Amino acid sequence: MAEDHENGADDLKIVNRNREYYVSKKLICSSVPYFEKMFCCDLLESKENKVEMDFDERVFDAILDWIHSGSFFIKMNYVIRFYDATDYLMINESLLKPFLSYFYENFTIKHLPVILPQVTKVSKLLSSGTLDSIICRRFLLIANTDIFLNYPLETVETILRLDLMVYSEYQIFESILQWVYEDDSREKWFPQLLSCVRWSFMDPVAISKIKNNELIKTLSNFDTFIETNRDCGFNRSNQSFFVSIHRVGNTLLRLKVLDNELFCFSVGEFTQDDSMSLEFVHGENTSDILFDSGTKGIRIDWVKKTYRWINFKAANKTYHSKLRNFIVEVWFKRNSCYLEDKDAKLSFPLYSEDYLLLESNGKFIVIGKTKGTKKWFGMFPVTHPSWFNYEDHAHSFKATVLDDVVYILTKDLEFIQFNYETRSFYKSEPFKGKKWNFNNLILTSHQTKDNKVILVNKSSGKVRYFCINQKKWIGKYRILNVNFCSNNSHVYVDMLIAFTSTFLPIKDIKPLYRQCFY
Repeated sequence: MAEDHENGADDLKIVNRNREYYVSKKLICSSVPYFEKMFCCDLLESKENKVEMDFDERVFDAILDWIHSGSFFIKMNYVIRFYDATDYLMINESLLKPFLSYFYENFTIKHLPVILPQVTKVSKLLSSGTLDSIICRRFLLIANTDIFLNYPLETVETILRLDLMVYSEYQIFESILQWVYEDDSREKWFPQLLSCVRWSFMDPVAISKIKNNELIKTLSNFDTFIETNRDCGFNRSNQSFFVSIHRVGNTLLRLKVLDNELFCFSVGEFTQDDSMSLEFVHGENTSDILFDSGTKGIRIDWVKKTYRWINFKAANKTYHSKLRNFIVEVWFKRNSCYLEDKDAKLSFPLYSEDYLLLESNGKFIVIGKTKGTKKWFGMFPVTHPSWFNYEDHAHSFKATVLDDVVYILTKDLEFIQFNYETRSFYKSEPFKGKKWNFNNLILTSHQTKDNKVILVNKSSGKVRYFCINQKKWIGKYRILNVNFCSNNSHVYVDMLIAFTSTFLPIKDIKPLYRQCFY
């Protein structure tokens, strides 16, 4: 509401969009360097005592409140714009720490509809590149929430056009269907969202399946639509890789990236940098690589070639608890059971000191042993926040998940396969009699679209496959550590610290040499 104001000699009139303010020129110039510089120069504003601004109205109102009172109201709806405005006015220095604290403590995927329109490539508090990076990496989790289903069209479309980390383009199509099915009125947006699918990278089998969808059948020009949308650029479904991490000296790590057939390209050496932020929402060119069944991890900066160990020991602030807070919820139907007794109902409350939290194609599952009775149990998926407050400690088993099957290697070298859809349990002893150090073993696999589980012995460098199709273990590779510039005979690798599967922003990674494929 406009108010009459009698101009004083010291008054400065500030017009910001549809609102007018009359402030003390002396106060505003002594408090805000932007205005001080404006009025010490021979500018038109300095002669007319009038300034026109173009900030978000709530933002500028809060800034004036802060200048005059030392406090202000802030909301996620305009937190990015507020900080960018204070940066423009050159009064942001004292705000960085409290704003970062506020943002990291409160930001979840619920806020994406209001945060996405605020960020730009040069936003100071959070750039669009940083936000895009976290959305791309966690899209499969985001898409499996009720929050995603309630996003407005603009938010969904913005997300689906990113270089999302998925195992197949069909997962993009599935997320569109879920969003459209949530509200019948959304069917009119179905063709528009289909343009977000990169059809040239869609598997032919998936295309056939899609053509049988009832909504697709209502489209008279679907085949033509696919043909006209084949120039899709980057293949989003080709971002899952194996990574090996080797220690070089005390603080240097060497990374190698391997494709599904273990063709390798070396990325180089990375220097430890403990000044890297460990906040869950991190930099644009960084990645988190978890290993040892998700119990350890490092944060990598691909541009600066630095890394930092991720903290798994901070009570109530573990890596996974921060992830759970960011995602907020998942809507998967819960399937919990004892592994060896599929008819017995899992009793709650459930206590366990020996369990693993595993990522599995857009969800997290828990595999563990009950406290006292040591009965195998699983939650597919796990939803309660308490299971995400996971702290690193000694375990009596290692585990990995491929499609619907959990593969477990116990300390006694028993090999367990459990299908959580059919609840079939199979235990064998393929390594009976082996005198292996359990702590030197790595069990890993891709989460889907593969037919092998990998077992690596860090002390010997031997790599074994469990071939799912043939249902047997095959000794196939050995990792050797040989000094290229030395005539010494090879030394079996004792520097390998991790071998794992993960999503990687492959466009950000510069290998030591280039490869071309024909």
